[in-house]
Amino acid sequence: MPGTCSEHPYPSAGRIETSQQVLRVLYAGTTGGSVFALPMTFPPPRAPVRVVGAAASVECRNRRVTPVSRFSAIRILAATAALGALPGAGLAQSGVGHWVSVSPEGGTVRALVVDPRIPSTIYAGVSGGVFKSVDVGASWAFSGIAGRDVFTLAIDPIQTSTVYAGTNRGVFKSNDGGTTWTQMNTGLTARFVTSLAVDPQTSATVYAATGGGVFKSTDGAASWTAAISGLGAQPVNALAVDHKSPSTIYAGTANAGVFRSTDAAASWTAATNGLTPTLIHSLAIDPKTSSTIYAGTSAGLFKSTDGAAGWTAVGGQPSNFFALAIDPVTPSTVYGGTGGQVLKSVNGGANWQRATAGLPLQIVWALAIDPVTPSTLYVGTQIGLFKSADGGVTSASANSGFTPLVAYALAVDPTTPSTIYVGGQTGMFKSVDGGRSWTLATNTLPDVSVWSLLAVPASSAILAGTDGGGFLSTDGGITWTPGAPPAPIPYAYAIDPNSPSTVYAVGGVSPSLNQQNGAIATSADGGLTWPHYYVGDTGTFPPVFNAAVVNPPSSSSPLIIGTDAGIWGTRVGGQGGLHLLTNGALASRRVFAVAEDPVSRSNVYAGTDAGLFKSTDGGMTFGTQVTNGLTATGIFALLFDPDSPSTFYAGTNGGVFVSTDGGASWTPMNVGLTRPGVNALIRAPGPDGALYAATNGAGVFVFTDELEPRAPVMRGKRRGPPRHVGPR
Repeated sequence: MPGTCSEHPYPSAGRIETSQQVLRVLYAGTTGGSVFALPMTFPPPRAPVRVVGAAASVECRNRRVTPVSRFSAIRILAATAALGALPGAGLAQSGVGHWVSVSPEGGTVRALVVDPRIPSTIYAGVSGGVFKSVDVGASWAFSGIAGRDVFTLAIDPIQTSTVYAGTNRGVFKSNDGGTTWTQMNTGLTARFVTSLAVDPQTSATVYAATGGGVFKSTDGAASWTAAISGLGAQPVNALAVDHKSPSTIYAGTANAGVFRSTDAAASWTAATNGLTPTLIHSLAIDPKTSSTIYAGTSAGLFKSTDGAAGWTAVGGQPSNFFALAIDPVTPSTVYGGTGGQVLKSVNGGANWQRATAGLPLQIVWALAIDPVTPSTLYVGTQIGLFKSADGGVTSASANSGFTPLVAYALAVDPTTPSTIYVGGQTGMFKSVDGGRSWTLATNTLPDVSVWSLLAVPASSAILAGTDGGGFLSTDGGITWTPGAPPAPIPYAYAIDPNSPSTVYAVGGVSPSLNQQNGAIATSADGGLTWPHYYVGDTGTFPPVFNAAVVNPPSSSSPLIIGTDAGIWGTRVGGQGGLHLLTNGALASRRVFAVAEDPVSRSNVYAGTDAGLFKSTDGGMTFGTQVTNGLTATGIFALLFDPDSPSTFYAGTNGGVFVSTDGGASWTPMNVGLTRPGVNALIRAPGPDGALYAATNGAGVFVFTDELEPRAPVMRGKRRGPPRHVGPR
């Protein structure tokens, strides 16, 4: 058969050239969404080859075919649409490239559990799903439940391939070790699940702690009934089942201390004698003496030796104990996860010492001990996973492949396109090599979520909108200064294209100012100072401003603002009052993104919780929803390609979509994108500038034609927790 053939992961059109001849190429689609390229000559070419007019990457006789331009292929989507007739070659999913993760490793870990029969297998619950390791934490892979915040995990002690996850959307169950997950909410009327416990003897019996009390299942979570007699529908944070007498269960509440049931949750009684704190974070039962119980509270650790009949404060540690773990072989060894460290006691909590060597100063949300080798301790923190093999004497990062970052914002240095900033739930990160390695850019930046970022060419400043207000860096993120602006929480920045030194910040609620409405701040010097600040009238304007676009020329409103209640605008250059621009299709919609067509600037697009909408009069009125291939409903980011203005990208709850005709029709481009939720998009400057996507639980991706993924490297440390979990 003439030629040689290798997998070509991106369908496209073009020709293969060598130094001697031009070769015809046959493309064949496969059911896996790949395309094979076959040079139709014999013998195969020996000279170096390249593809012209397409973003391709194939191997012909072990020679790589590289693209002339990374994004030229995106721009010829319409020309290559005929390939959709080939099986598996449709542009609807393959596009002409693929996404590669370049995310910082690490992220908030809320839950950890070790398989009791196969202790090399560990599960981690994060903001955005479940990760799994099968090699004692050496590497991690995403397991499932994308887009859900996982607060608790439990393993069936008899059939350990059965795993339960408690999330902000109820209970999920896997019967195959996390390969697949099924939502199990029948009868579970309270869906915010904070703790799960499985009966150690009758494992079909499962208990769930929720924001509305305790629920019980006797059929492996297939159905649930409320179990709140004597307890009430109050928030419960922690559960523990007595392993020797499983009808005895303990519940730690958010407001009323500990409750105990001795009849398998049929009824509950308060068990608070000596327990002064009312907020219970965690519970743990001694694995050998089940009448000994520990309660991690908002005021330190309490211990009972009589089945919760009475409690005593132990250890003299006043901090929050968010997590507890007891050595199964030597139960007098207890670990506690607090607001900034791991504590260890070797005498049942009487005395404590720090076990923090190698750990950053972070909230510790989760702890787990290897049941076979109990000197192995896993630690889940605000910024990732750590492992100790010597009982907490030393610890090291265990984040290889662990990329659950909830990323909200992106910025690219306009003069050095390989320098990227990403802001998210756990703060700020910086890469100077296009995402190949990252550092924590948090010096003097508070421990808060970063919602928005902007690189301002006019002043060389980087602006960051955080839960603590706006911050400014003029040294590439090394140091940060508050007051850019001081309030509100800047959910978006925008530069005036007619006056590049003019920058707007729009945002929302600012508790420090007792402000409950949206607000606007303006800067005339590239974000260095912010003298003008306008707050919407209480009760009149929306509480949150999410996005802004500046100065559509045909509009009477120089600043168009997307809010939690439709599209609003300013009357005079960002000051002087606000008015609702449309009472039509968007009046009751949350608007997350606003974009102006750079060619036809009277065309303004609004990304909402109900899809994409278009205005042809500068944002004054919006017509019907834009669809034609755009199947996602939540539109969180909009981006016109700066070098090809007819190319328009949308980041959605269904991934990334691209239009090559100015928004008239759309095609998904999601190959390699492991999570569907995309919060931000940005293109690096230049005709071959990379396209980056910030995702909701999988960090940062770059759209590329490279065959091999680039393993991210994480450097640096960070302090403290963000103040926000989940979507705003």
